[in-house]
Amino acid sequence: MRKLLLLVIVLFLPGILLSQETEEKINVTLSGYVRYEMFFDTYESADTRDGEVYLYPLRENLDINNNDINQNFQMNMLGLQARPKIMATGAKAFGAKITGVIEGDFLGVSQADSRSLRLRHGYLNMKWDNVDLLLGHSWHPMFVPECFPATVSMGAGVPFHVLNRAPQARYTVKLGNSISLMGAMLIHGYHKSTGPGDAQRNSGLPDTQFQFKFKTDNVFSSFTAGYKFLTPRLVTNGGVKTNETIGSFNIAANTKLSFDPVTIKFEGIYGQNLTNFIMIGGYGATDDPTIVDDYSYTNINTMSFWSDIALNFDPIEVAIFAGYSSNLGASGDYYSLTGYTRGENIQSIFRVSPRVIIKSSKVDFGMEYMVTGAQYGDIDVANAEYSFTDTDTPTINSRMIFSARYKF
Repeated sequence: MRKLLLLVIVLFLPGILLSQETEEKINVTLSGYVRYEMFFDTYESADTRDGEVYLYPLRENLDINNNDINQNFQMNMLGLQARPKIMATGAKAFGAKITGVIEGDFLGVSQADSRSLRLRHGYLNMKWDNVDLLLGHSWHPMFVPECFPATVSMGAGVPFHVLNRAPQARYTVKLGNSISLMGAMLIHGYHKSTGPGDAQRNSGLPDTQFQFKFKTDNVFSSFTAGYKFLTPRLVTNGGVKTNETIGSFNIAANTKLSFDPVTIKFEGIYGQNLTNFIMIGGYGATDDPTIVDDYSYTNINTMSFWSDIALNFDPIEVAIFAGYSSNLGASGDYYSLTGYTRGENIQSIFRVSPRVIIKSSKVDFGMEYMVTGAQYGDIDVANAEYSFTDTDTPTINSRMIFSARYKF
């Protein structure tokens, strides 16, 4: 059977390729980069992929001698960001120009899967004169490629800036040269909300996003708003069928100003349960789950803003990133559910990270000093409120990063 299949391929494949070549010329390009990183930390922190994706320092943890166990010097070296990309152009269908993209890296989809190849992007884009239709796995609309922090650290400013790619259908209409409108429907792939992993699928509803973009030679700005639904459980602990669903919204506005050699970017983000964007927050129950079997859910509200200022004196770029994020509590009664939050006991986090990047041809060296602080507190459990009864002195981690990258 295998020999027969091989014979069919040998006999017919050249004819198929020749037929395609006579109709249209397909251009396939390979690009990407390889990257080496070395970094040092001064405090135990919440991170993943062996520290590649960094979030925030952990809470103080004192031993019997009043020494902080989490105050610990660490280092690591990684090459997980090696990134191959294949792009195909030249085809036409239904009057549209077709682009196909496949891109991956070796970060895996979880810490347990680290060093495994994962899909970053895998989509086809159909482009007409003023309309684009993207189908496949790509950036969530909350991640705007025209305006994100260009940090040396992996994650583009996460958890102050969003980090999310997802399967989607995205429709974009251009209104002239400066304005575009976009609507998208998404299902959360490996960037899921905290809590049960199939919660969005169980809701039967997509994450729906809308976006406005404005662009001139020197100014770019966008506004994004969306809403998602989650159905965490289909059956209660008592074995009763349930369809309790929670909805949550997200909004973001950003601006980029480009006046050579200065580039200034800033963004504000506000929403409910932003954990699918690798940010702090989540959701909990509105009733005591030890008493009420079929309880409802309530969101944790999160606010974040960041700025990124860069001076490009080719071949040297000097820049600084600053970010702040805060848990703003929940509306109404709140009862914690294990595994449904990220940083539930964090009142706020902040970061300042200056960087220098030196470029030569296709190679760049990057150095970044990243200071991240997290202020923890105790939640008012007695009154079923998401408010902090007490807060600690912020824990601080200093990270020094060196990277070397070759683009091809």
